[in-house]
Amino acid sequence: MTSPIHHIHPRELRFLGLLLITALLIALQLADGLRLAGLTGSGWRVVDRQALERRIGAGDLSDREAVWYHPATPEETRAAGSGGEP
Repeated sequence: MTSPIHHIHPRELRFLGLLLITALLIALQLADGLRLAGLTGSGWRVVDRQALERRIGAGDLSDREAVWYHPATPEETRAAGSGGEP
């Protein structure tokens, strides 16, 4: 009858250590990324809603789509799909 006890070899310990170090480095990288994402000026765009509403109220901006906006026509859609100019 064989024993169910498995002896851990040094090679297996080195591999487990490598896995633990890799997991630790990934966790540190993710934690640092989340910390940087929360800082002001970190590259993430945040809408200043109060300033936007002030500009809409002052008439600098409109709360409707632009007068030049219109849904794409079939000709414009075909031209955009082929890479040509409309």
